[in-house]
Formats: sequence, C-alpha cells, structure tokens
Amino acid sequence: MIRFRRLSWIEAGTMLAPMVGNPKWDWSGGLYGIGDIIGAGVVYLAADDGGPLVVFAVDQVQHQGGRELVIRAALQLAASGDATERVLPEIERVFGVGCSVVTVYTKRAGLVRKMEQAGYSQAATIMRKDLR
Repeated sequence: MIRFRRLSWIEAGTMLAPMVGNPKWDWSGGLYGIGDIIGAGVVYLAADDGGPLVVFAVDQVQHQGGRELVIRAALQLAASGDATERVLPEIERVFGVGCSVVTVYTKRAGLVRKMEQAGYSQAATIMRKDLR
C-alpha cells in the first residue's frame, strides 16, 4: 500500500534539488530554482513498506470550466519499479478528487510513451529559444 507524507519546505527543497539544472528535466535552461518548480504546489513523499518511491509536487488549479490537478514535478527515488504504472494512479486517485483533468509537463520521450499507455494524450508542444 502506498502512503503519502507531506514534506516541509526544507525537506521538499532537499529532495527535489537533483532536478534543478539537470538537463533531463527542462527547467528553462537553469532559470528556475526549487521555489519555481514547486510554485503554489505541495510536495509529498510516496512510500510503501519497501521505502521511498517518489517525491512529487502537486497543485490544484481552478479554471472557469473546472479544476485541474497539475503534477509540477516528480522524481523517482526507488531504484526499481515503474512509478508511472504504480504511483501515478494513486496520485490521481488521492489528489485528483474534484478535478476534471490531470496535467503533467515533461520533455522525456520515454515518459511521454508511458503516459500515453496510461491514458494521457499530448495537449501542447512548447518551443523555446536560448537568447544567451
């Protein structure tokens, strides 16, 4: 059984720090820091009896047409297993109550394929040009 524990700001920053400046995740060419990644979201640790699985930041955004669950960041901690198959459905179930849609931003092609298999579809493409 997966359990969720809300993290303090310090815990969240420490656990999500590996994502900052890592080209595997697109944080706008180093423009963003931990505070920008978390934004108005709340960070949780997902764990089971085997230990920590994923640290993730979620936010619910109210729009005129309904509420959107936004997974702002997610970092798999467990060395084995597939967080998309195991943890994502639980995040949707627990944190998506009252939401019409779930949005996840990624530039990882492999994750896009896994998410398509989980019922997600591509909603946008973001283009960026470095001006430095």
